[in-house]
Parts: sequence; structure tokens; C-alpha cells
Amino acid sequence: MKNIRLRVIAPSGEVKVSAPHRARVEDVLHFIAEKQVWIRQHQQRIQAQIPDTPVPEQDLEHLREPMKQRIAELLPIWEQRMHVRASSFGVRKMKTRWGSCNIRTRKIWLSLALAAKDEDLLEYVLVHELVHLKEAGHNARFYGFMDEYMPDWREKHKRLNPNARIRL
Repeated sequence: MKNIRLRVIAPSGEVKVSAPHRARVEDVLHFIAEKQVWIRQHQQRIQAQIPDTPVPEQDLEHLREPMKQRIAELLPIWEQRMHVRASSFGVRKMKTRWGSCNIRTRKIWLSLALAAKDEDLLEYVLVHELVHLKEAGHNARFYGFMDEYMPDWREKHKRLNPNARIRL
């Protein structure tokens, strides 16, 4: 290893530092001190992404099947509206996200934590992930699709992620 490396680990926000064997402890501590703003920004970003579920996820297990049934009802409606097709979907425990979309396999995953949220938020996350089948990144084109298909998505995003920012 040639350089000092710094990582912030999700979901805890723990900071890990790797340094070359020849590095002096004072130099490593100085490096960490210089990066305090960066560290705090990343810890806050991780904290903002953690689903804020008032119910422990193990208590949501009984809602997994009803949630899957609801997604199975919503998915074909939105696929038809948006002219996209997901290969499949799943529900799983997720520590830092509400959903994800594998662009290559076209599979959508939704967080079990959504079972504790209002149903319109489940629909919002589903639409968000389906938009990724049209546009992989979070850019102006992506947000244009969100505006087209779900004009009130910003309000839903704010309810789901009160501390997060939308970046363009």
C-alpha cells in the first residue's frame, strides 16, 4: 500500500483507515483530522439513507407476502404505463436502501421496511426502480421520467427520506 486510505462503512458510519507500514502514527492522525468534514458528510449521507422504520424488521415478516401481492398488482400497471418490463421482483431486508434495480438482469428488489410505510411510498419506490430500466443514473433524464410518470414524487421522496437531498 502506497497511500493512506479512509473509508466510512455503512450502516454504522464507522471509519476505517489503512496506511502503509512506513507511515508514522502522527501522519495518519493528521490525515484523519484533515478529513473530518469529509468523514462527517459521508456519515450523514449514510444515516439519511438508512430506512427509518419504527417497527423492527423481524416484526414485519408477517407483512412480506401481502407486500409481495401488492407489488404483483402494481407492477404490471406501471410496466404498461412506462413501456418497460422487469424480469422479476423480490422483497428483502435492506440496511441502507429502499429499493434497487439490477439493470443487466432487470430484477427489482424492494426493502421489507416499506411494509411499515404508507402504500403510496411503496408505489413511489417501485416506480423509481422501474425508471432505472429507462435511465440507469440519477440525472436530469431520470428525474424527467419521474416527473412524467409520478408528478408528486418529490413529496413522496421527502416523506420517505426527510434528510436526503435530490441531486441533479
